[in-house]
Amino acid sequence: MARKAAVAESLLSIADISRHFSLPESTTRYYCKRFAQFIPSVGDGRRRRYRRETLEVISAILEQMQKSRTAAAVEDALTARFPRNAVAVADTAAAGEVADLAVSNEYFPSAALQILERQTSAIEGIAHLLQLVVQRLPAPVGSPAPEVGQLRQEVATLRTLLDASEKTQQADLDQLRSWMTKVIRNRGNAD
Repeated sequence: MARKAAVAESLLSIADISRHFSLPESTTRYYCKRFAQFIPSVGDGRRRRYRRETLEVISAILEQMQKSRTAAAVEDALTARFPRNAVAVADTAAAGEVADLAVSNEYFPSAALQILERQTSAIEGIAHLLQLVVQRLPAPVGSPAPEVGQLRQEVATLRTLLDASEKTQQADLDQLRSWMTKVIRNRGNAD
C-alpha cells in the first residue's frame, strides 16, 4: 500500500503540469493529447496521470512551439529526442495490461501501422496546405481591405481640400470683379 501511495505521489495530473509551466489547462491537455505517443501516462480518462518524465517532454514541446510553431515540426523534434509509445507501469496489473497490448499488436501488422502513419502525415500535410490557401484568399467582399479604407480617407481629404480651394477661388474672383468694377468706374469718371 505504501508503494502505491508513493507511485501516486510521483504521478502528475494535467493541473499539476499546468501549474508547473504556468499554462492554461486546456493548452496542457491539448499537448498531452496531440503528442500522447511521447508522453508516459497511466490510466484512462479523468484518472489518467503522467509520470515526471512528462515535464521534460512538455518543456521540449514548449521550446519547439516557440521555434517552429507547427505541430509537425514539434513532432519531428520529439521523435529525435524521446521514444515513441512510452508507457508508464504503476503496478503488476498494469504490466499485465501492457503485455496484453503487445500480444494484440501481433494482430495489427507493422505494415498497417506504417500505412496509418503515412496517412496521418498526408492528412497533416493537406491541413497545412489548406491553411496556406486560406491565408492567400482575398478578403471577403463585405469587409474592405485596409488599403481601401486608407484610399477612402484620402479621397475624403482631397474632396475637403478641393471644396476649400473652390471657395477661396470664388472669393478671389468676387474680389477681382469688385476691383475691376471700381477701376472701370474710376477711368470712366476721369474721362
